[in-house]
Amino acid sequence: MEKANSEIKLVDFIKKSNVEFIENELRTFLKIPSNTLNRAGIIRAKNYLLSYISDISEEINEYKGKMNPLIIAKVQGKLKESLLIYMMYDTQPINKENEWISNPFDAEIKTLPPPLDKLGNCIIARGAYNSKTPLLCFLNIVKILKREKKLPISLILLFDGDEEKGSPSLLTFLEEKHNKEIFNNCLDAYYPATKQDLSKKSILKLGYKGILSITIKISSRNTEPHSAFSGMIPNPALDLVSLLNTIYANNRFQINSLKSPYKITPDEEYIIGILMKELDIEKIKKKAGIEQPIEKSPEKAFINYLYTPTFNISTLKSGFMEEGIKNYVPNQAICNLDIRFAHDATHEEIFKEIKEKVEKFSERTTSQIEIIKNIGYESSRVRKDSVLVKSLIESANKLKVSTELWPLSAAAAPLSKIQRVLGLNFMTGGLGIGGFAHSANEFIQLDSIINTRLSYYYFLREYSKLQLEKLRFNQINQQNP
Repeated sequence: MEKANSEIKLVDFIKKSNVEFIENELRTFLKIPSNTLNRAGIIRAKNYLLSYISDISEEINEYKGKMNPLIIAKVQGKLKESLLIYMMYDTQPINKENEWISNPFDAEIKTLPPPLDKLGNCIIARGAYNSKTPLLCFLNIVKILKREKKLPISLILLFDGDEEKGSPSLLTFLEEKHNKEIFNNCLDAYYPATKQDLSKKSILKLGYKGILSITIKISSRNTEPHSAFSGMIPNPALDLVSLLNTIYANNRFQINSLKSPYKITPDEEYIIGILMKELDIEKIKKKAGIEQPIEKSPEKAFINYLYTPTFNISTLKSGFMEEGIKNYVPNQAICNLDIRFAHDATHEEIFKEIKEKVEKFSERTTSQIEIIKNIGYESSRVRKDSVLVKSLIESANKLKVSTELWPLSAAAAPLSKIQRVLGLNFMTGGLGIGGFAHSANEFIQLDSIINTRLSYYYFLREYSKLQLEKLRFNQINQQNP
């Protein structure tokens, strides 16, 4: 009875402190312009976080990073084994500021234009959804539990300051062998997020695609003469098009690692079968602004979305870019492209095959070719019966929110490196309704923030309980082999 009363008091306190938390802590944090390349804003956000966790952390370390500081803090709880908590404090920059209904760093409380006006009051701010709100909500719950001496498990807090640029600091940090020792005591990794859709379902995706982002530059030393000379000299634009066709042609990869279709597992097939009974593909397409899809069949379109490896050209630049026509031979062509894949391949393997294609193509042109790897990380998975997934589902159930499982996210995440390098399962999840990440009018629904905070409380409680049961079970098995 005493334990039940204690829980009631904690839940009641979390509810009663919600307004004060939003006004005095969350909105203050959201007003800091911490886009990745804004050095002053990044430092302000970092200092805010350092101050916020100073009284709950037994140890805090700051690492310089390739772009922005990486912060790692240890917080001691009842269970000595730790849960790694990944959080990002940088945001995307502001584009198309005239499309915002309020200043993106005023964190104003407003109603969105129709049809989202039905959500009621929302905080409009860059980072409100992705992902400064879940970051601070989670830390706030940790502060409350730590102060009440009720934190059920030890935590390692990892704050990433350049996630929006592919997390170069984190990836480099994890590659250094001696840094891995920091995480020896970790059981899993968790990324607090607000993952309810507009129907209020909690969406849990059991993995991410891998990604390889590269730039290809082709150039000549010529001074862009008239096209009458095109029979005498190399054409970098033509070379680039021809080179790309050796990598990807006729809607198919020409490299071995991604040439064969992805083999869907029985578990994935089962989850897809359930999803297709409830999922509205037309709503997904409408939200993404898709008016001209490749595949008409909803099920085939969804499977392609999740599992077909993509070859996306985001930049293709060469030749005369002004109005009118100018017949000349360009001396430079540049291409930025990203490859997303569900396959069990490494980005190093994929890049190596592409580099071999470039080297072979170079033998038949006098143009100079440069290939640059921007970012790369592998795909990842977590089992639906893992402690992480069970805990997130149960935390949603406590708040009477149903959960929808996806076998995979079509997005990629640097957190995949945590699984690959540290051998830890990781999961993104949590309650709260928000949207427009990377776009104008990024928001978090005001009334959903209480559930965001409560879901983290229930998640920590449930996760530590299940892990304790698992650890005790393993101990008994070791004693009685």
